[in-house]
Amino acid sequence: MVQVSELHFSTEDGIKVLEDVHLHVERGEMIFLLGPAASGKTLLFGLLGAQIPPQHGQILVHGRNITRLGRDRILDLQRRIGFLPQGFQPLRRSVLENVLFKLRALGDFREQAEEKAMLSLERVGLLKEQSTDATDLASIDRVRLGLALATCNDPLLLLLDDLFAGLDASEQEEICRLLEQMHIGNKTILCAARAPLPLCAHRYPLVRIEDGAVRAS
Repeated sequence: MVQVSELHFSTEDGIKVLEDVHLHVERGEMIFLLGPAASGKTLLFGLLGAQIPPQHGQILVHGRNITRLGRDRILDLQRRIGFLPQGFQPLRRSVLENVLFKLRALGDFREQAEEKAMLSLERVGLLKEQSTDATDLASIDRVRLGLALATCNDPLLLLLDDLFAGLDASEQEEICRLLEQMHIGNKTILCAARAPLPLCAHRYPLVRIEDGAVRAS
């Protein structure tokens, strides 16, 4: 699903953020990317999600070379990637309306969007909160909503950035178990996080990002 080779990225000031990154993620695999704040996790996800153009190196996602795609194909690839950004903030609308807004923006007709939205909320355990203002949700339910938004269009790849931030240990375990359920559905998941990871995450491959390089743990 993901093949990254010789990836380099520097700021406009010439500061190296990513240096000679190599990463391989098989279809249907779940991997945790562990690194401290400002280690390059968010930048790497932006590159993998075709939101930031690479400077040097090769990125293949679903067999497509991102560096060679035109605008239309980039947009098509982005629709196939579920992305939960760091510090996700929902719209000041109901939980259901948050998901409907995304699906309608992706081109789904209302009836189709409503069916997909309800299924995604049921999958993450938020069906009873569908009428709640999303900005009033507890921290763990905001994460659940973020996951519903990331998965509502049945993407090929999930990129989840700093997923466990702001959650206590028991909440982290709960969200990790939810990821396991999604993974059983053959989702390819790449989850970035800071230490310490919840216990259930240690059952899956772990790679570390340190000094701009990705290293197998």
